[in-house]
Amino acid sequence: MSGLKSLSRRSFLKGSALLGASIVGSASITACASKAYADSVAWDRETDVLVVGSGFAGYSAALHAHDAGAEVVLIDKRGSDGGNSLKCDGDFGVCGSSAQKEHGIEDSVDAYVNDMLVAGLYLNDVEKCRTIAESTNDIYEWLNDLGVTWVHDGEGKTEVLPYGGHSIRRTLKAEGAGAAIVGALRNEANAKGLAAECHLLLTELIKNDKGRVIGAKVVKNNETQERSDSPHGQCINIKARKGVVLATGGFGGDVAWRMQHDPRLDETVGDTNRSGANREALEPALHADALAVHMDWIQLGPWCSPDLETYGPDGTYIDAGFPYGPVVAPQTGKRIVNELTDRKRYCDAILANEEPLIQIVDERNLPEWSLEYLEKCIDAGCTWRMDSIEEIAERFDIPLEALQTEIARYNTFVANKLDEDFGKAIPEDALPVEEPPYCVTRVWPRVHHCMGGVKTDADCRVIDVSLQPIEGLFAAGEATGGVHGACRLGSCSIADCLVNGSLAGQNAAQVESWC
Repeated sequence: MSGLKSLSRRSFLKGSALLGASIVGSASITACASKAYADSVAWDRETDVLVVGSGFAGYSAALHAHDAGAEVVLIDKRGSDGGNSLKCDGDFGVCGSSAQKEHGIEDSVDAYVNDMLVAGLYLNDVEKCRTIAESTNDIYEWLNDLGVTWVHDGEGKTEVLPYGGHSIRRTLKAEGAGAAIVGALRNEANAKGLAAECHLLLTELIKNDKGRVIGAKVVKNNETQERSDSPHGQCINIKARKGVVLATGGFGGDVAWRMQHDPRLDETVGDTNRSGANREALEPALHADALAVHMDWIQLGPWCSPDLETYGPDGTYIDAGFPYGPVVAPQTGKRIVNELTDRKRYCDAILANEEPLIQIVDERNLPEWSLEYLEKCIDAGCTWRMDSIEEIAERFDIPLEALQTEIARYNTFVANKLDEDFGKAIPEDALPVEEPPYCVTRVWPRVHHCMGGVKTDADCRVIDVSLQPIEGLFAAGEATGGVHGACRLGSCSIADCLVNGSLAGQNAAQVESWC
């Protein structure tokens, strides 16, 4: 089986060839026909590999295609690079990391894969899940080499966080969050002459008469980052001698499109995405006969506040509090869910309650790295410091006696490190919720991640509606579907994007040129 999982760290960093002979050889079958067909296309520029999208997956694909010997062009439709990855919290689930070993945490690929399958309701692509799990530590070490640093605990060790849906602590948090990872990737790309070219919107994948993708039509538009039904601007035909990699993210911000797949997700439901997270790149792929899968599985993030107009510091802060404090329904004062369950189960519980839940955290419990986000949430008006349980009950119209009883019960779970109601894994350093100030936040979901997208095989080749690979077309990251099943396990997006981005880039670079 090809893939990162078969590589040593040394060969991974060298960008070794991953593509099997069957894939490389197949390109030569259509080469002659392709040359004749391509004469009818007025090419404006050319390259070996065209990478569309400059988030985690796109940068990983571009860097690894370059390191595998290909000439690469990296484009992005927005006015700046980074895609949605710029808004990522920087949480990275790593299996077998040096940080885990430093804390004496034992982990395994099987445990990681099983956690992904449980979250995904066993609808996942198991082979891809295993590739991701087996490759996370190589990616972690690669990011270290690029200069990414990680949040440390009070003892100076790299902090390994408890995280929703994970049965074992394995999540690391990048200092500076996703923007810092993008920055490290950008610096590496710039040093190799791979600066992202912005304001270039993919509008068509160009295929030859044999169905091979041979390039792309893009529109240069300096006026807008949003969707237009009639994209205007300079049309540019880019020849891709080896292949095109789609690393274009999801469609979580496209209300009309997501409502076709889940009518509940109308304009009243916010999202966590950067502007431009829509179907613009998915449409050309579908017109090129790509098979779309799992389109109606759209993940909501439970760590959001209804008191902010747009997604901001609430995500990082609320998530930091989940391991340490109870989240209760205001109608009853009772917990209704394990605060560290996976995102689907958490959001299903919140939505079933029909009102935002109330998170209550004893400030002593908050990790040091989260305090700046706490202050941002307080300044933004979505988190409040309160001096008593009585004040909380009065503010949010919660039955006081029921709330007091529930917090007392929760504190016994903290003392015993055993949640008898929902099975939450109580952190060893957790303190009881008993000393003010209490940090209180309302919790309500936003659309976060699209599990649906184009189907790919183990080599990241896009599959068509006849279940055959589309020659010359690869994809990675949130643009793809089927990897995560019904719900992506938290802190696995960085892993998915960087692992499969590297595979897509390396594999595209190994294809024989069609011209």
